[in-house]
Amino acid sequence: MNFKGFLFIVLLGYSSTLGAIFFIGPLIPLVYFQPALGRRLLDQMIWLWQVYAVAVVEKVCGVKIVITGKPMPEQESGLILMNHRTRFDWLFMMSYQLRCGSLRHFKISLKKSLKNVPGPGWAMQSAGYIFLHRKWEIDQKIMTRCISYFNKVKHKPQVLLFPEGTDLTPNTMKRSDKYAKDNDLEKYDYVLHPRTAGFVFLMEKMREYNLLDSVLDVAVAYPKFIPQNEKDILQGKFPSEVHFNVKLYSDVDVPLDKDGMDKWCRDRWQQKEEQLKKFYLGDRRFSEPLVDPARQRREDYVQHLFTFSLIFWNIFQVAATIFLLYAPVVRWYTLLCGLGFVLVSKYGGMGKFLASTVTQVEP
Repeated sequence: MNFKGFLFIVLLGYSSTLGAIFFIGPLIPLVYFQPALGRRLLDQMIWLWQVYAVAVVEKVCGVKIVITGKPMPEQESGLILMNHRTRFDWLFMMSYQLRCGSLRHFKISLKKSLKNVPGPGWAMQSAGYIFLHRKWEIDQKIMTRCISYFNKVKHKPQVLLFPEGTDLTPNTMKRSDKYAKDNDLEKYDYVLHPRTAGFVFLMEKMREYNLLDSVLDVAVAYPKFIPQNEKDILQGKFPSEVHFNVKLYSDVDVPLDKDGMDKWCRDRWQQKEEQLKKFYLGDRRFSEPLVDPARQRREDYVQHLFTFSLIFWNIFQVAATIFLLYAPVVRWYTLLCGLGFVLVSKYGGMGKFLASTVTQVEP
């Protein structure tokens, strides 16, 4: 572990834990009695931390973001499809959302083990992230519960889904090649064959609840270094650049029937394979022009947000640490709040709790 990797883990891990305890914890009663208002306040608190996370990634770790194509409007709800090159694609995607999408309404589908990470997992649960078990009968219920909840609290999510289901590694590529052989499909080198069941189901549910304005097809690429897993991050091996190419499709551009949606998704992945092949074998730039400045936030505004978030969260972490050291009542509150999060996580998680709040207020 080098200093940069250590600093990254400490800053994001400690800040998300303290944020969950001192900012999210006090909102839980409001979330229960006033679900819609509670959702808005939770999103505001979580947005404040997400800006900090992006600031740490870009300003402390030196990651530059390059965006080309046509993004999804901030006010629209929709589904974001992206190839899963590394375990940290979703983290770098926050930089895109801050500039071109809605970071407040950004929801991510992740593997269920992440929700049980003390501190960060509590915050991700409260954010309304979708934690999947990779067991279809269970995941259908989880996705239905989440989309129904967003509809009932009048929340317009921008949901990130990885149709490949896992990040690209030598082992997962072998499984993808076997799948291609078994199904008489072309073998890919730069993406994995998508598993379309989750995509089709989410499309159907978001349409059912009138939460689908558009679909954003995202290709993510790393021109210099690819941080494959946590070991690379701990060693401070961050990518100097992350490139996003985005293509926007209206809801009406995607077929309504299951077979049509399945083919539509597979066609996008075939195009993505060709696009990434040209990227990596060429000059490592996407051929499309940079995103129109009118479709993204001004960079000076983004930099002001970075400055504010770095000052706010670093002062907060120091102040919270002092109170924890010298104020017994704060230590007791922290212990009880942490215990509450652990118990909620054990018995279904915040997702189940959030869904229960809207059933409580239904007539």
